[in-house]
Amino acid sequence: MENYTLDPSLISMHKFYTLTVSKQLIPSRVSLHEKIDERFGILRNKGFNNLGMLLKSLKSKQNVQSIATASGIPAAYLLLLRREAGSYLARPFPLADFPGIPYEYVEVLKANKIRNTREFFEGVQTTRQQQEVAGKTGIPKERLKEIFALCDLSRITGVGGVFARIVYEAGIRSVEEFARTGAAIEVSKEDMQYCIDYAKVIQECSNKTGIS
Repeated sequence: MENYTLDPSLISMHKFYTLTVSKQLIPSRVSLHEKIDERFGILRNKGFNNLGMLLKSLKSKQNVQSIATASGIPAAYLLLLRREAGSYLARPFPLADFPGIPYEYVEVLKANKIRNTREFFEGVQTTRQQQEVAGKTGIPKERLKEIFALCDLSRITGVGGVFARIVYEAGIRSVEEFARTGAAIEVSKEDMQYCIDYAKVIQECSNKTGIS
């Protein structure tokens, strides 16, 4: 069974560095590229081996300040790094955000305690789960598979409800397919590459846990 949000401990600091240094960062995070080799080197030497460890250690402002003092890395830089690291964790949103999902489907799923993308992805993942939910809700299994595909795509940072639908209509049905896509989707090249890179990270983490 695969979780909606990836396990950040599966992303090494080296992988995080590689992704960050090659990424066209949003304007508010461009300063992460400043002295990035030196600062990531310091963090690795301090024992930060993976993204999970980094996020946990930077959880509070007090921790951020302590690490800043001990490492010589500015607290403002560490806060930006925390935000960038946190962007790898998928955040669920309501199923109603997907265009084309009938209102009555959303409501009957809510009545069965399936209210958002995470609850659907984790609760309607297997064939058996889909059969059970179809029996309880009256939603055809093909429509459940469609919603599941949309929820899977929504795990990619930058893919919201509308974009997930666009990607789905382009014939891409999963994170795995997105990671190796060559489909022509009308978004900027930079935005598309941004999403593909995230999809590849999710797929790599799935492979590490033996789930694909």
